[in-house]
Amino acid sequence: MNRHRSASRNALIAGQAGISYGGFIFGQAVRFAFNMAVARMLGEESLGVYALALAVMQIVETFGVAGYDAAAVRYVNIYQAEGRKASDAAGLAIRSALLMSLVPALLVMLFSAPLARLFNGGSAPLGGGGTLLHFALLSYALAVPFNVVATVAGHALQGHRDLVPKIVATQLIAPVAMLALTLLLAFADAPGPALLVPYTAASVLSCLWIWRQLRLKTGTGIREVLGAPTDRRMKAFAFPLLGVSLVSIIAYWLDVLLLGMLGGPVLSGLYQPAARTAGLLRALLPAFSGIAAPLVAALQAGDESAETGRLYRLVTRWMVLLVTPATLFLMVLPEPVLLLFGPRFSASAPALVLLAAAAFVQSFGGIAGTVLSMAGHGRVTFLNALVALAVQVALSVLLIPLYGTAGAAAASLGAMLLLSALRLLQVSRVLGVSSFSAALWKPAAAGAGTAILLWLCRPWLLGLDPAVAALTGVVIASAVYLALILLFRLEAEDRELILGKH
Repeated sequence: MNRHRSASRNALIAGQAGISYGGFIFGQAVRFAFNMAVARMLGEESLGVYALALAVMQIVETFGVAGYDAAAVRYVNIYQAEGRKASDAAGLAIRSALLMSLVPALLVMLFSAPLARLFNGGSAPLGGGGTLLHFALLSYALAVPFNVVATVAGHALQGHRDLVPKIVATQLIAPVAMLALTLLLAFADAPGPALLVPYTAASVLSCLWIWRQLRLKTGTGIREVLGAPTDRRMKAFAFPLLGVSLVSIIAYWLDVLLLGMLGGPVLSGLYQPAARTAGLLRALLPAFSGIAAPLVAALQAGDESAETGRLYRLVTRWMVLLVTPATLFLMVLPEPVLLLFGPRFSASAPALVLLAAAAFVQSFGGIAGTVLSMAGHGRVTFLNALVALAVQVALSVLLIPLYGTAGAAAASLGAMLLLSALRLLQVSRVLGVSSFSAALWKPAAAGAGTAILLWLCRPWLLGLDPAVAALTGVVIASAVYLALILLFRLEAEDRELILGKH
């Protein structure tokens, strides 16, 4: 492998992943603020309604996308040199996903009342949170086609190795519009519209923006979407991934949905801040897998297994390096973060500890799922996800009645441990590559030192104002971890990247 080519690829991954992760962190931070605003201004029941409605919509949107997001990345990248063929691939993916999204969106509208009863603790008559959930499902369902088009269009641009439009649409325009509209309507003393309107309005805005970017950057417009010829290879690639994505998104939201079924919107609302906070850690995976996916697809198409392994280990190391200090902070000091949402939410501290651990396990698993999918093993990834979902359902049904929000988080952690183990083993067996490298001892040692110091500071920090304690804890964790990593010395690849020496 040409050393200059390898260094250039490292720079591409770091640059695009840096943009992506920065965007994801910003977007998640704004969504964190949105959840905090809803919790403080509208109450935990309204926050639970939002979480439940969002869970249903994301499952519906995943069904609508139908694996065409990954198909767009793969085939736009493969056909990139052929111009028109790449545009046809993007157009076919958007058209197919849009048509797939219309049916489930209409079904949600038709069955919004039974769904609201189901997730209102099984209560037969609608009232209070159940009525609000009914209207939220109706309102949010209108956003489904817009979100599906925005998702696939963003992935088509990603196939051209340009992540910026996707990040701007999904992590800047959508969350900022949601937060701004929610605050505006809440201050205008319109609590109902403050919960029902912003999600749909933000979806329309982000879709219109990214559609314009797709047309300007690639020439793909309405004519290309309507006239794109059918590509059987794309469909054969996409549909197995529909199963993977659908099972994965159900697993992601299963805890919230089961908490609603068993305890109603209030219990889901108390859990949502812990889930959203841990989601800040999970943002790292799509940031890196987003840019790594087309690179892995190209390497596998060129039968470059050795370089695939090097890329796989590099990305895993970077992910573990970045996610460790934040994971430790949330596991040692969950209470100050949750108190920002209100006094009642501190009871979910055990749930946040477990969810942070689950997010770390997901990051440590690296991009194993992406590597398997881009190498053409979509059925394997689907079976993995299906097995993990079955385990999570069983654990949730067992643990939620006993331990509430902590039981839901424990079920998520158990399922993630199993899923990561399966993926790591299969990538090793099927492709002959491993995510483990000797350099992983450095974040492990730095993390251990950071955790010990945070634990020693915990009694003092818990005596401070929650906002001050959270900020101080972040500073301590970041500074100590960075100092230890520098003490252990950066890897040669990292120094080359930072210094720009290829």
